[in-house]
Amino acid sequence: MIELQSIQPFRAPIQGSVQLPGSKSITNRALILAALAEGSTTLEGALFSRDTQIMLNALQELGFDFTADSENHTIRITGSGGRIPKQTAKIDVGNAGTAARFLTAFLALEEKGSYTLDGDPAMRKRPMAGLLVALESLGAASFEFHEQPGFFPFTMHTQGFKGGCVSVDASASSQILSALLIAASAGPSSIQLIAPRVRPAYVAITLALRESFGASPTQADEVGAYFLAPEPYKAPSNNAFLIEPDISAASYFLALVALHGGTLHIPNLGLQSVQGDARFVETLQPHGLEVQKLASQWTVTKASSKPVHAPKRTLNFEHFSDTFLTYAALAPLLGKPVTINGIGHTRHQETDRIAGMAKELKKLGQGIEETNDSLTIIPDPEALRSRAQAARTQKSNLKIETYEDHRFAMSFAILGTYDLLEDGAPWLSIENPNCCGKTFPNFFETLNSLRDV
Repeated sequence: MIELQSIQPFRAPIQGSVQLPGSKSITNRALILAALAEGSTTLEGALFSRDTQIMLNALQELGFDFTADSENHTIRITGSGGRIPKQTAKIDVGNAGTAARFLTAFLALEEKGSYTLDGDPAMRKRPMAGLLVALESLGAASFEFHEQPGFFPFTMHTQGFKGGCVSVDASASSQILSALLIAASAGPSSIQLIAPRVRPAYVAITLALRESFGASPTQADEVGAYFLAPEPYKAPSNNAFLIEPDISAASYFLALVALHGGTLHIPNLGLQSVQGDARFVETLQPHGLEVQKLASQWTVTKASSKPVHAPKRTLNFEHFSDTFLTYAALAPLLGKPVTINGIGHTRHQETDRIAGMAKELKKLGQGIEETNDSLTIIPDPEALRSRAQAARTQKSNLKIETYEDHRFAMSFAILGTYDLLEDGAPWLSIENPNCCGKTFPNFFETLNSLRDV
């Protein structure tokens, strides 16, 4: 039986604060860097979710020593100075792209390793070839594929990074380049990575974290080449590293205020962030949202308690694409057509996000035009209301399929907080709400806590 989470509408402006989980992207990068570093590192504000647990399970399987305190959001890990304690292991990467790619490059550091990796059925379809080809070209690993060549499951036989220059196809996922940027410089020789077609936002996170763990600054040159000198990673100053809150998760609560008005405080977000998703704020400004960024928190406000319509828009989400679903789910209430482009790569993430969003919005009566790289939404609030009323007549709610993708669940949950039928009763339900465990295990509890303020 499919589990359903009905969404109770909000009937008053938002007042309060929300404590966001740590960034998944930063937590999993920091775990790999801490494992590679010399000395012990305590990660503060770490995310505890399915994706980060997958990474911790893998590090445990590989023989790393760590302690994890989920209540206090800390992980203390003892680094191995660039070595991997065990030369053989079986590792399950689930559907965690960061774990899948970062671990694969990380394992290639071992000179005589044999590691078998597999994941969820969805992970077996996600792009890995760009990384695997690069590792083979560098002589760092060879691969024995157990099903489809270029995909999980496979056994990798590792020889260590020996230096050299390689062209990296990271067009399908910037994680492919990030994985190599983290692992390759921990080897004994200089390496040049040439990756001209890559989305820069998440690579910028990788480069910033490398520096936090003692690596020299590096940037791509005019042809997209990165030069990595061999240098050991070191634990940060005071042996501690603070994980930023997840700004992808913040997008849902920015959208919540954009729908209902009010004031919301988000602690531990500051003036600057390494996360590209901070640009999502700009998409909601035409809808009346204001964000004041201070050194220790963001304050989010909107004067109107009703949705503010914006003119017809074309928005490029290429550099903060995890948040395109947040905006698309709100589109039925935002008045004018919107075209969201720069999102073709999201067809190869947890699911085909463009196709899934198109299907769910059509289910809600919205006009949709879809290309390989874009989604155009023609809002029809009356069709939405009519379908919700028809479901109510059948003593049911409209149901959103989530495709085991946390971002569908959280994005449409925000739409469901709108009092569409003006009676305060739920009209929208989310299938498989537990998929939020990937990055935000207590999302629905957090959302409900703001309703009670």
